[in-house]
Amino acid sequence: MQQPFSEYIKIIGKGQKGGRSLTREEAYHAMKMVLADQVTGDQRGAFLMLLRTREETPEEVIGFVDACRELIKPDVKTLSPMLDIGCYAGKRRQLPWYLLAVAVLAQNGYSIMLHGAHEPGSGRLYASKALPALGLPEVDDIAQAKLQLADTGVTYLDLSQLLPALDTIIKLREVFGLRSCANTLARLLNPSAAPYCVQGVYHMHLDHKHCRVNENYPAFNALCFRGDGGDPEVNGERETTLFLTRHAKTEELVLPVVADKWALKDKEMNLGDMLALWSGSGQSVYGEQAIISTLASYLVLLESCDIADALVQARQLWRQRNKACKPFGNDFQPR
Repeated sequence: MQQPFSEYIKIIGKGQKGGRSLTREEAYHAMKMVLADQVTGDQRGAFLMLLRTREETPEEVIGFVDACRELIKPDVKTLSPMLDIGCYAGKRRQLPWYLLAVAVLAQNGYSIMLHGAHEPGSGRLYASKALPALGLPEVDDIAQAKLQLADTGVTYLDLSQLLPALDTIIKLREVFGLRSCANTLARLLNPSAAPYCVQGVYHMHLDHKHCRVNENYPAFNALCFRGDGGDPEVNGERETTLFLTRHAKTEELVLPVVADKWALKDKEMNLGDMLALWSGSGQSVYGEQAIISTLASYLVLLESCDIADALVQARQLWRQRNKACKPFGNDFQPR
């Protein structure tokens, strides 16, 4: 018999001596109740903020992810992309250059599903706002996403279409003043059950937590790293540790610095700068090194190659891109 939701609040809220973490099963049932709107607003807020205060354990996150995946519409898995990338942070210092790395992959036959959300009033530039300017129109449902994926090799679906209840929790940041575990869960979602998954995180140690979670899902291989602003973008100005989880085991690789010099923060987030760099009519010190580094990290995951080979391949693919059209306006031959 399912216990009242107040019992889950009690378990995590009794303090350092009386409280404890939820088991995977308890976390699953608790999150399923939250997502099914079977709790009051007060209960939901108390539960999420108690977790936020002490941080979720990997076991709890696994249970939460189990609940989330169970509630995703079955037709999402019919999309069948090769690579899943969550785009949840939004950029505020630099443009989302990683999207051009995605475009290069698409031009070379990889099928990619992007998914994300946006937080009102955050002042960040989200992938959903950038993609139409780069040649990938917004789609409204799974059927349209399937056609777009077949046509261009890439599609983007908002979390509000994939799991509306989780999207609602993400947008509660305006109410709480703090992010909740929903942002972590969305990154780990892999809603289409793609065989490869990329997760960018911001805070230190979150990459380690993601690894422990990914190790419990051997059906797909995952790449996690601390990305620029928390998005799946490698900043080539610093060394980046790549956490690769394959068949329930994680290895750490270090992607070296590729930048010759540090770039200044963009004065304005002008998507025209991305189009200019793509076409070869403009330059961006940060942009090009971010594209190369990010593309290399994706190739390490997809091709199981070493860092040196991935960087060589990334530079070659970038040079060979189709500059004559928008990044996502190319003809596509699926692998």
